[in-house]
Amino acid sequence: MFYSNIKELCRREETTISYVVKQLGLSSGSPTAWKRGAIPKAETLQKLADYFHVTTDELLNDLPAQPESKLHSEKGVKVAVLSTVGAGIPLEAISTFDENDPDSWEEISQIEANQGKYFALRVRGNSMEPLIHYGDVVIVRIDEEYHDGDFVVALVNGNEGMCKQLEYRNHGIALLSMNPEFPAQEYSDEQIKNLPVKIMGRITEVRHKIGR
Repeated sequence: MFYSNIKELCRREETTISYVVKQLGLSSGSPTAWKRGAIPKAETLQKLADYFHVTTDELLNDLPAQPESKLHSEKGVKVAVLSTVGAGIPLEAISTFDENDPDSWEEISQIEANQGKYFALRVRGNSMEPLIHYGDVVIVRIDEEYHDGDFVVALVNGNEGMCKQLEYRNHGIALLSMNPEFPAQEYSDEQIKNLPVKIMGRITEVRHKIGR
């Protein structure tokens, strides 16, 4: 019941369990333990209850019904599609933003917008197939730190953007493709500093092109 309730509350707030755990400073292994039936200690339960504005009793038993107004009050927030990014060999990150063009805007929820700063990028290339295809738009959040396995947008040489999976290696990083035809691109700590190589943000959503 507890784990199901947490999942439902995250759904209502349009967030994830891992994000909530990170925000509250809880162990990254907590969601797995909860899924297996573990119940948090009283202090953790109270933190979660306060975060979701419910009682600890409701967390453990029956959640209050979702208010009808909540279902219809959410307003979207527009984020700009700032540039075109390569998903293969690095391509120059050419600006394509036109504030008068509807295709230059994407929409995210107000809840997402409250969790950080976002931007969007349109993808060229096929190195991330089947996850990301040519013409897709990726929604990207700027975070303070990035973790091994994150899907990110990286900027190389100041103007070459690409979508990749981040992997930390000894004395550097590798930017990995999903398509096996594309080899990993490795950068040493020195190259990261001098090229430079910069992680612009973490991909939180992929929006596929209709009719692909």
